[in-house]
Amino acid sequence: MTWFVDYRLNSSVSVADRAFSYGDGVFETIRVIPQCFFQLNDHLSRMYRGLTKLGMPLSFEQKQNLTRFLHDTVLPFIDRESVVKIIVSRGEGGRGYLPPNDSNHTIVIGILTAPDYQTIRKSGVSLSISPVPVNKNRFLAGIKHLNRLENIVAKRFLLSPDFEAIMLSSDQRIIECIQSNLFWFKSGILYTPALSEAGVQGTFRQAILKEQTAYVVQIGNFGLSEVKSADEVFISNSLMGIVPVTAVGGLSLPIGIHTRKLQKLMQSKDVHAVL
Repeated sequence: MTWFVDYRLNSSVSVADRAFSYGDGVFETIRVIPQCFFQLNDHLSRMYRGLTKLGMPLSFEQKQNLTRFLHDTVLPFIDRESVVKIIVSRGEGGRGYLPPNDSNHTIVIGILTAPDYQTIRKSGVSLSISPVPVNKNRFLAGIKHLNRLENIVAKRFLLSPDFEAIMLSSDQRIIECIQSNLFWFKSGILYTPALSEAGVQGTFRQAILKEQTAYVVQIGNFGLSEVKSADEVFISNSLMGIVPVTAVGGLSLPIGIHTRKLQKLMQSKDVHAVL
């Protein structure tokens, strides 16, 4: 692993940093190959939205510096498929929970080994139902902030052979999975949960909704019964792409033609991004 802190090779952050004390910041994990970053603009846009929502926006100059560093310094380090992680915190300062009026951002960038998802993209995965509820909070919904305790606890409850778990709100509405967004097909219609009150608005979720034109899409509030009665189910995130689901809570499901069709579509977009 290679780490940069405030654009210098370093792997240490001050213990007084608010990311350490309060999780006061946001992060992104970006798939990258030697030729390019995948969905870089989408990742940075979500990150900037999150920082603005938290009251610590980056200036135009700071955004320029970050983009330039990613292309001029980070990309030359990449010699194989990797993951670039960007963490931006409010930095040091403030008193207790009260943040300082002016943010002194800490920007951490890491280059990590990419997980290999090729096998599960072909064979699919099983999902359980997490006992850990997702708290609704419209002020934090959608952004990828550093407070991930719900996901961490949910991951502890995840047992083999299940790869992921569906997370529900306290009123039993489907939100997402622990580390991915959830989709399903029913009678040729594509469904995915609304994320206006909880969950992360995944960049790959956004890309699927933008790029596909073959299906009517329904985004809304759904219960678990609607997933269990689906014809096909799949999960997605920016690192693994589209992964078919072969079971939900012990109920078997087929890997369907619509899921495979979307897989091929999004893989073709990857190829075009590199060319």
